[in-house]
Amino acid sequence: MLKHVVVAASLALALATPPALAQQAGGETIVIVPMEKLPIYGSVVSAWYKQPVYDPNEKKLGTIADMLFSADGSINAVMLNVGGFLGLGVKHIAVPVSSITITQKNNKSWLTLNTTKDLLKKATGYKFDKTTGLWDPI
Repeated sequence: MLKHVVVAASLALALATPPALAQQAGGETIVIVPMEKLPIYGSVVSAWYKQPVYDPNEKKLGTIADMLFSADGSINAVMLNVGGFLGLGVKHIAVPVSSITITQKNNKSWLTLNTTKDLLKKATGYKFDKTTGLWDPI
C-alpha cells in the first residue's frame, strides 16, 4: 500500500516539476523521468481488452478478458472468455499473446487466432482469485 502511495505522490510531483526529479522515500532515492516522446510501440491495450477474437473464417471464438504482464512489463498471455450463452457457462482460457494477430479488413481491425472452437473447449480453464489477484487452473 505504501508503495502505491509513494508511486502516486512521485507521479504527481513529476508532473508538477521539471523533467528529472529525485526524492527520498524510506532511505531509497526514487528518480522519475517523464517521457518527452512516446517509444515505438505496436498497439495499445484498449485495442485488445474486451475485444472479440475470431478464427480465420471470421467466426467469433471469444473475447479478451484480461492481459497477463510479465515482471519486465511485457504482455505474454491473454485470457479469453470462450463458450457460454448470456454469461452462463463461460470458460476462461489462456493463449500466448504472440498467437493473436491484428488483421485489417474493410477498414476495421480484427483480432484473429488460428484455432478452432473445439480446441478451445478442450483447453485448460482458469478462474480468477480476487484475494490473490491471480488466475488459477480449475
